[in-house]
This record gives sequence, C-alpha cells and structure tokens, in this order.
Amino acid sequence: MKLLKIDAIRHFLCGIAMGAADAVPGISGGTVALVLGIYRRLVDAVSQVNVDAVKQLRDRQWKTLATRFDIWFLLCLLAGIACGLLTFVVLLHELIGEADHPATTRPFVYAVFYGAIVASGYLVAKMVKPKDTGHMVLCIGLAIGGAAFAWWLTGLPALKAFDSAPNPIVSFLLGAIAICAMILPGISGSFLLLVFGAYHYFSGVPKALLKGQLVWEDLVAFSVFAVGCLVGLLSFSKLLRWMLHHHEAVTLSLMGGFMMGALRKLWPWQIDNVPSPYAAEVPICIGLMFAAAVVVVVVDYLARPNVEEQI
Repeated sequence: MKLLKIDAIRHFLCGIAMGAADAVPGISGGTVALVLGIYRRLVDAVSQVNVDAVKQLRDRQWKTLATRFDIWFLLCLLAGIACGLLTFVVLLHELIGEADHPATTRPFVYAVFYGAIVASGYLVAKMVKPKDTGHMVLCIGLAIGGAAFAWWLTGLPALKAFDSAPNPIVSFLLGAIAICAMILPGISGSFLLLVFGAYHYFSGVPKALLKGQLVWEDLVAFSVFAVGCLVGLLSFSKLLRWMLHHHEAVTLSLMGGFMMGALRKLWPWQIDNVPSPYAAEVPICIGLMFAAAVVVVVVDYLARPNVEEQI
C-alpha cells in the first residue's frame, strides 16, 4: 500500500511536469514523459479503446476495465497534467507575454526549457539500440529528417490570432491536431496552436474563467476543443503504441530528431525580442540552460531503475 501511494505521488508529479511543459509553445509534454520513463506506459494505457473495451463497459466489468486502462496510473497522471497545465498556462502566459508584446522575462523561460530539451535529447539518444550497422544508419537518417522537419515547422509564421471564439468544427480540429503533437516528443501542441493563431485565445480561457469573465461562446469553444483533444489522443495513440512495440529504435530516433529540431522555437533570443532591462541577461540565460540540463540528467539518474515502466 505504501509503495502504491509513492507511485501515485510520483505519477502525479510527472503529470504536473508534463502539464507545465505543454503550456509552453515549443516544448511537448511527451518529451517529459519520455525522459521520465513513463512514455510507453502512457501510450499503452490510452490506446486501449476498442470494441472489447466498449463491451466490457456495457457489461459493467469495472475491474477488468481498470486493469485494461491502467486506471490508477492514468488518473494520477491526468490529475497532475490538469493541475500543471491550468497553473502554468496562466503563469507562463504572463512570463512569456503575447505574440506581439513579448514579456521581458521570456528569454529566461525559454533558456530553462532549452537546456532541459538539450539534455533530454542526449538521454533519448542513449535509449536507441540499433540492431546492426544498417539499422544504425537508418536511425541516424530518421533523426536528421525529424530534426529538419521540426526545424522547418517551428519556423512557420503564425497566422492572424483569433480575437473571438472559433466555430465548433475549427475548435474540434485544433484540439485533435494539438493533442497529437502534444504527445509526440519535440513537436509542441502549443506551438501548432500558435501557428494557427489559436494559442493565446485558448490559453486565455482559464485566465478569463478565474476572473469570471468567461462568456458562453468561449465555454462552448473550449469544450469542443477538449473533445477534439480526446478523440485525437485515442486515435493517434494506437499508431504510437504499434510503432513503439514493433519499431522502437527508429521511433525513438525520429522523436529525438523532433526534439532537437524544435529547439529553434526555444532559442532565448528570438528575432522579435524586446530590449531587455536586465544587464546580465546573457550570462543568466546561459546559467539557466546549464542548471536545467543538470536537473534533467540528475532526475534521469535517480529514476533510472524505474525507466520505461512496464504494465
């Protein structure tokens, strides 16, 4: 029982870290899950929706369903993600600023995540176990291709931002696309929302809710967006599960490439950066990068016995 409580707390904290990452345009919660060693377990759990699961639900086979979906793991993780996302989306919304009015603290936020992703890429590379020389060449090629694709993607200009609630179809599609990117290490769902001009609208909904300024149209749009996220997650996770179980090395190589290419979006000194009031901004950012990288490596070392938990 004590071990179960410790696991529940650990998975909740992992969820908070994933939620915090997902709140930043340019970093994916899937990256955090991969480094923390829960990625395979997460994908396996959320990909269990099929005809058999529906039959078990109809027959009220609750214990079987709980085991099938690794329910306690999912509940603790999702609770953490919700807390982390709702907390940090408001905080980081202030620290990063708007697209046309970046905050002066944005370089510091990006520096932390930049260092964390560099260290994470190194750890993912260590997970790749090629079978032979030809397989190793394939893995390297996929890593380079994934990095090039992510580099191109993160260089796309953002579309005009939504200034009102999108229609339900658009909200649903945005949710489905964003969640697919969100569970892929490296490709950020938040960034894709930024490209489509929807990030600041949807990230501002929780803030408006806390201030009591939410209107009916915003609530409907956000609810449909959440449904799109759910549908996208359940469908895309099946493909990821198959890839991880049948082609693990090449899948990890591609994911590692995505992570490295996406660093373009997290470079602290963006072109549109505002003049900094901090005289020591550069050394502070470099220090934050190094500190974040060290933290990631230390966390990986401490969690190593539990890496890639099995169901």
